[in-house]
Amino acid sequence: MCLKFESKGVLHQVLATCTINIVNYAHGAALGWVSPFLPLLQSEDSPLETGPVTVEQGSWIGSILCLGGLFGAIVYGYLTEKIGVKKSIASLCISNMSFWTIVYFGTSVYHLYLARFLAGVTGGGVIVTFPLFIADISDSKVRGALGSILALAGNSGILTMYIVGDLLSYRTVPVVMISLPTLFAILMTLIPETPQSLLKQRNVTQAEQSLKFYSGLKSDQECTPEFKQQFEKLRNFILNSKLQSDRLQLQDFTSPAAKKGILIGIFLMFLNQFCGVFAILTYAVSIFSESGSTLSPGTSAIIMGAIQIVGTIASFIFIDLAGRKVLLLISTYGTGLGLTCLGVYSWLRAQSVDLTGLDWIPIASLSLTVFLFCVGLCNIPFFVLPELLPAKICNAGNTISMISITIFSFISLKILPILLEQIQLHGAVAIFASTCFIGGIVIALFIPETKGKNLVSPENV
Repeated sequence: MCLKFESKGVLHQVLATCTINIVNYAHGAALGWVSPFLPLLQSEDSPLETGPVTVEQGSWIGSILCLGGLFGAIVYGYLTEKIGVKKSIASLCISNMSFWTIVYFGTSVYHLYLARFLAGVTGGGVIVTFPLFIADISDSKVRGALGSILALAGNSGILTMYIVGDLLSYRTVPVVMISLPTLFAILMTLIPETPQSLLKQRNVTQAEQSLKFYSGLKSDQECTPEFKQQFEKLRNFILNSKLQSDRLQLQDFTSPAAKKGILIGIFLMFLNQFCGVFAILTYAVSIFSESGSTLSPGTSAIIMGAIQIVGTIASFIFIDLAGRKVLLLISTYGTGLGLTCLGVYSWLRAQSVDLTGLDWIPIASLSLTVFLFCVGLCNIPFFVLPELLPAKICNAGNTISMISITIFSFISLKILPILLEQIQLHGAVAIFASTCFIGGIVIALFIPETKGKNLVSPENV
């Protein structure tokens, strides 16, 4: 069955998606916080009473976020089933507010460990709940575009932090940023829970009202027989899926469709992290200091953050035109190519080769890398999962994939500062670029196109 949405319904879907992404924007700022402030924390002017942060401590500040993400993915995978998707998303303001509060009052590196862990909880919740929310409320024709807002909001938050971190003091930033989760908490009271979550909770009347909202219908008079028929089909589908999920067994995960969906999900999460772009963005200022760019590290990071936005907008435009697989291939091979350019320049510089007049290459190659990453690898893996997984194990399979990305993210963030110290920038980049080229082959051979797939259909049960 394919629900038909009026144009006003699409507007409601866009407004709801933008509302939930306020906390994602705030989370992006929390992700980007490390880049401008880690060099300060490692300097003699460190604002911490415990003194300058060491390289080892800095790697923990960067990576402990992923342990929080692991915890958040598990917790929010459970909460979405128990209290619903929208309520789970609304609660994300708590951990994000806690991050900014601890950063402001924190006086030791251990306080920052806790703050980054809580920021990770927010991220784990975002990657588990947002794809489910968008899959529940959106028409298949705009699902890809709405999913791209996830990356656009997060990347905008990172860019904002690069700029704000370059302009404002360490203690001023959290005071400004805590306004975002506050606004989010207020606006979340204005959008309804998804029809699917309400049906799972047996709230049939509220589910029908929710579907009216996301379909753009104001009153019962606007509810055509076709709408009522569609609602009954949705109701029967969800209740049937609920009964099946109540009897979820091991063999449900061993069917060919389930195994393929879960393996593809885990692989895409691995590729998303071990292409290296997220780790590079996290340590952007330090990376540019290592690369030999003549621009200041802060300015270079801001430029790269702006390129992220351009790439995400390109994904927003083309994802429902070109399809998921095509953009994934372009993104994966393009990311590998950009990293290769940076690695070759870094290696030549380490060999004391005269590179006069070529100091534009680091910012150009990283800009290309980030742009092409944002076109596909940045966001497609997250919302393509509900299009790949059978409905019966969709929530469980999605949670497994999200747990896997937090583990991969922890490893990549933890090892990058160590790799930079042991094998230098060109060695680290060589590992990431190789992952991209091998990953592109896997995508071409094994990952199907899911553009326009109907999520509410018998074959997806």
